[in-house]
Amino acid sequence: MKRRLVERHGLPDDVEVWVTRLRVTPAPGPEVEVFLFPATSPGYRDEVGAQERAHGFENHVGLFLETPDEDVIGGLIDGLESAGQFLFEGSAHNPHENTTMFYFAPNARVAGDRRRFPRWELQCPGDLSALAARRPVRGAELRLAYARLMANRPAEHVPSVVLTTPRHVTPAH
Repeated sequence: MKRRLVERHGLPDDVEVWVTRLRVTPAPGPEVEVFLFPATSPGYRDEVGAQERAHGFENHVGLFLETPDEDVIGGLIDGLESAGQFLFEGSAHNPHENTTMFYFAPNARVAGDRRRFPRWELQCPGDLSALAARRPVRGAELRLAYARLMANRPAEHVPSVVLTTPRHVTPAH
């Protein structure tokens, strides 16, 4: 997410983005990831948060594949890129959790259709950076897809969380 924010808004590389996970129920079930972009972060501007909320760029469906079989992952990616009409957007390995995320954006043909969750993420255990490196990222097609996403009318209201800090704090007496 950090890389995409930096590229979309020309933010500095040292921008802070925090991720937290919330359980929807106390029983085993879906988790919700919340990305926080603190107002104290280098490069923070109110319009960045407004643009992200309006266009829902980071709203996505996330799938977790428990067994990182390269043939299965390759088949899923092929299916997302063909029948799913997505573009492979790149990947990231999280060394703290030892997971790899594969990111997908809608291709330009379908990016003009407003979707609540326009992007998908496939998360797998382990470091699958070598597998991801063999899959091309088609940058020109992604730029066109994001331009189409940005041209969409803003979402009516997409829930989001923005962490802010007071600009002026008056100590209590």
